[in-house]
Amino acid sequence: MLKFLTPDRKGAQEPYSYRSRARLVGECILELSEATQDDIVVLGRIHDSSHIDYLRKNNIRYIHDICDNKWPKLEKLWTNTNSTATAITTTCDELKQLIETKTDKPVYVIPDPTERQREEVKWHPNGILQAVYYGSAGNLKQINWDDYDIYTLELKVISNEGPIMWSYDTQGKYVKQSDFVLLPVDNTHDMSRYKGNNRPVDALMQGKFVVTNAEIPSWLTLKDYIWCGDIDKGIKYVKYNTNRVLDRVRAGQQHVIDNYSPGVISAQWQKVYENLTYNVKRYMRI
Repeated sequence: MLKFLTPDRKGAQEPYSYRSRARLVGECILELSEATQDDIVVLGRIHDSSHIDYLRKNNIRYIHDICDNKWPKLEKLWTNTNSTATAITTTCDELKQLIETKTDKPVYVIPDPTERQREEVKWHPNGILQAVYYGSAGNLKQINWDDYDIYTLELKVISNEGPIMWSYDTQGKYVKQSDFVLLPVDNTHDMSRYKGNNRPVDALMQGKFVVTNAEIPSWLTLKDYIWCGDIDKGIKYVKYNTNRVLDRVRAGQQHVIDNYSPGVISAQWQKVYENLTYNVKRYMRI
């Protein structure tokens, strides 16, 4: 079976890949000793060369799950990991194309599932529009808020370094209280175009419209349901196109359920597992 390695973080915050790409879809193990030669282990970002040495020594197949463009920072480790991986999985087509320039192993796209429950789409602004931003501190530091006319909004900003400290429940609370979600990005940053779309997907599931300037290919797949373009124009669109905004969010929620729910994504992992297992058995017969 597929077993996702999720080493004990000893109190440190879990990577998003633990939450969405492991705990929602498969069996998690703390130690590689919990895997056998009949399993395929999935290695996320939190692994090192000792894990690879163990898997090789014990003839256990593994998948390297890559969720961000960490080249060249992790190039030495990842080159070693990829050299004996059975396959690579990743979050989006753009990152798949990049990975294929780094390895000859098969690469499968499996998006992040959403763990958010579908919430009612509502629009009851009370005076000043309430907006919320959430993202990693790295993403937040790339934003120059002075570029945008946000001074007519009451904006809450959440990240793993504040000003509001991120947690799953905190994000859910402030999104629920907001009128819409504001997610500016730095499209020129090396990592941006390779990002998955979990942030806007989560917002849609909570019934909120997203305003973003993203040119990220995976985010643009949601362009029928969110605003992708000039931020200031997007804020005005929210203010003056209420019915259209609500219709787009409702349609977006159904799109998310059809494409990003845990059951759908679990089936994609299972399909990869079955494909890899079939290929091994076929090779052994030959």
